Amino acid sequence: MKRMLFVLVASLMVMSGMNAASADDGSVHKGSAKAFYCTGCHGYNGMGSNSVTGLAGRDAAELLAKLETFKKKKSSIMGLQLAKFSNNDLKDLAAYFASLKKSARGEASYARDIEPVIQWRCVSCHTSGGEGTQKSGLNLTSYDALMAGTSQGGNLIVPGSPTTSSFMIMVTRKDHLRMPFGAAPLSDDEIRVIKVWIEQGAKNN
Repeated sequence: MKRMLFVLVASLMVMSGMNAASADDGSVHKGSAKAFYCTGCHGYNGMGSNSVTGLAGRDAAELLAKLETFKKKKSSIMGLQLAKFSNNDLKDLAAYFASLKKSARGEASYARDIEPVIQWRCVSCHTSGGEGTQKSGLNLTSYDALMAGTSQGGNLIVPGSPTTSSFMIMVTRKDHLRMPFGAAPLSDDEIRVIKVWIEQGAKNN
């Protein structure tokens, strides 16, 4: 009986410790909703640029320490920006950016930046059995399928040349043929990162 009681108490202590640890960890989901405060300077999904360091894929503890340090510098631009954030907000931001795939500074990533947009905005039609695939033969469920283009032999992506890539032309059209068809257009940020990705060679990275 004493042994059973000891095991029960020990289990409760472990569970309590697990709950405490979870409360201390940042939330990736909550961080994603706050990330736009950072991406204006640090690039789409925190990919950085030639002049600004990237945030994506960095260690969460390191990011949190940096954010806490900048928050204390109340006279700096970042200090003013971070003043509105609680400590939990900072943990959420650190958790979110740490969860993303790391790439070279300023480099767009297919897995991190492009595929999520295509999955969210295009694949409902351009998948096996989907209306878009039935009409054009275009399946967008993978990188290879995107690069293969339509069943009529039309390439969508010309690596290095967004202006001659049909994909860019279709998502930036101003008439009724703009894609996604019958839905809201891609955001300026989404179009910008696709353009950068194509300019950089449209790599499967």
